[in-house]
Amino acid sequence: MADEVKKAAKPGKPDEKAGKEGAKATLLAMTKTDAQKAAAVKAPSAVEIKAKENPIVTAPKGESKKEADPNKEFIDGIMTEMALKGASKKRLIKMLGEQYNFDKHKVMFRLKRALISERYAAAHAEAGH
Repeated sequence: MADEVKKAAKPGKPDEKAGKEGAKATLLAMTKTDAQKAAAVKAPSAVEIKAKENPIVTAPKGESKKEADPNKEFIDGIMTEMALKGASKKRLIKMLGEQYNFDKHKVMFRLKRALISERYAAAHAEAGH
């Protein structure tokens, strides 16, 4: 009995029965006629019935725009937090957000530096320096 187990478990020799069954299945699949292949595919009427049961509903264009944009919420949150107004500040925050992957900490740091530089430049321009 131990000899039989050793013979069956010899490396390098695949099981002959499994090999023959695999080859037979492959040959059967290759020799199917077109009629047999068509019978294996679902009937068109079954597909049509499923399509009628689940009609595709498209949303009007107005409703799709009402979804909240996370980038817009990010920008508006920073605008209100820092009490900023104006389209130029919004564009600046958007540009910084895109540059720093909308990391709030980094964007706030860079925004504060930009605003300080802007105020400094405006103050010196008024003084005529």
